[in-house]
Amino acid sequence: MDRRRVLQSGLAATLMATAGPAAQARMRASLREQLDRPLADRVGDMLLLGFIGSHNETEGADIIDAHLAANRIGGVLFLRHNVRSREGAEGSAARFLATRPGAWMAIDQEGGLVQRLSRDLGYTHLPRAMQVAEARSPQGAGDLYRLGAGEFRAAGFNMNLAPVADLHDPDNAVIGRHGRAYGTDGDTIAAYAAAFIDAFEAEGVACAIKHFPGHGRSRGDSHDGFVDISDSWSEAELAPFRELINQGRAHLMMGGHLTNRQLDPSGEPVTFSAPVLDDLLRGELGFTGVVMTDDLDMAAIRENYDQREAVIRAIEAGNDMIMLSNSAAPDAELPQRIVGWVEAAIADGRLNEHRINQSVARLAVLKARVGL
Repeated sequence: MDRRRVLQSGLAATLMATAGPAAQARMRASLREQLDRPLADRVGDMLLLGFIGSHNETEGADIIDAHLAANRIGGVLFLRHNVRSREGAEGSAARFLATRPGAWMAIDQEGGLVQRLSRDLGYTHLPRAMQVAEARSPQGAGDLYRLGAGEFRAAGFNMNLAPVADLHDPDNAVIGRHGRAYGTDGDTIAAYAAAFIDAFEAEGVACAIKHFPGHGRSRGDSHDGFVDISDSWSEAELAPFRELINQGRAHLMMGGHLTNRQLDPSGEPVTFSAPVLDDLLRGELGFTGVVMTDDLDMAAIRENYDQREAVIRAIEAGNDMIMLSNSAAPDAELPQRIVGWVEAAIADGRLNEHRINQSVARLAVLKARVGL
């Protein structure tokens, strides 16, 4: 039975290695329950889905709530258009969590330009990463981030799509120009990113480190189309990610929609690249946590792959969580379609249930880590 294969694998042992005996027993029992569920529910765990609407009584919120009630998705992605008021954002998160306690409520809260829960809505302002590093020590940054983390969790959110672990390059239009990176060397970036992660994890929030294997020296924005970093990228960009993994602080990693022929000569974007996500990230760097995609609705993917192919390729490559804002062409039945696509891929031999169960196991351990 595949459940036994996962439970007896090195995967389960590695994931639970830092937990005490009682916690390991609870995690193992929970994992058995997770793996015994229908395939549709297990695939649903892997889906982080966005919605249209800025408060909890919109049609989009109704659709998401129904998906959560039916276990069709594992969590909800909030974008800028979902956070037009404090009451609207917090009310939506509260509704969704009342329907499915423990579901992921995910949002970008880096600080600076990328802070969806902003001071305009009454939340504490978090300066951009570069300003934090210039004005504070990592310990001082931790004080700031603890304040932000408490507000974040109180607002109903439990997954922060941050911190950025990219290198700073002032000529970079998407990271450097907006001061979203902490510095130009791996040790500095890792020190501040670690302070960020520690603060948010202490409040029960999972942090998605991004954008593996490094977006800081790119010359394009994957929101707009393919970004090829083959010529601009160097191994120095792996240093912050490697350090955070070695410190035991990396539990959730987001890959970028980036093409890097140095790492994958096929030219497949990182999102679909087993050589990058499996061989490099998991193999060489020793990462054992959850790997998630950036939004598959971004132009880099949407304009070059149909949605079915994008989802299947992402799972094939080793992603455990598939993020879809579902905003470019909203589809109320997208989760059901994805289950059908996965079932067909398993029937065709392109995927297998063990691959799905690996992701279920990693996601279950991530939830246990942050107390969900």
